[in-house]
Amino acid sequence: MEIEGQKEIQRTNSSSAFGDGGFDEGVRSKTSTRIFYEAQVSVIKKQLGDLEKSRTDLGLSQRKICQLLMVDPSAWTRWNRDHEEAPPHIWRALQWYMTLQEKIPGLTPQYFIGKDPQILHEKTLLKIAEEKKLRESLEDDLQALKARFQTQQEKLLKNLRFHRTLSYFLITLTFVLAALLYWR
Repeated sequence: MEIEGQKEIQRTNSSSAFGDGGFDEGVRSKTSTRIFYEAQVSVIKKQLGDLEKSRTDLGLSQRKICQLLMVDPSAWTRWNRDHEEAPPHIWRALQWYMTLQEKIPGLTPQYFIGKDPQILHEKTLLKIAEEKKLRESLEDDLQALKARFQTQQEKLLKNLRFHRTLSYFLITLTFVLAALLYWR
């Protein structure tokens, strides 16, 4: 009660100091940092679209996106229904999740919001290890194929040189025989 009375006194003092209408208390001045964040948000919005589009692109329900972003579902509803702005950190988080989804397709949002992230983390590490082994195996096979190709190439070049030399010899022999028959 006492605090409300003090706020009322401050409001009347403020409005009387600025004349009849005073100033609008709802308007906040914008710092350069806030302007910078708003500019970044507008760039992110152009990349991702609106909040609902980002949610559907991630393939999440409203409940799951709220768990992922650690926000109350009523805030998500308010940001969408009342066209109220979501805070810049929400847009940045959405941008990061979308980028992660592009870079690591197997990494789902469940990794972040699952009941036991340690198990999901271990499963992901196992998948990565399996894919690494597969890649190493394929690289070994590729090296073996390259060595085999190199051996075959060397054999063919050796045969080519032999046949080329034989062809020159036969052509020379043909000319010599032709010359001998001609001079006889």
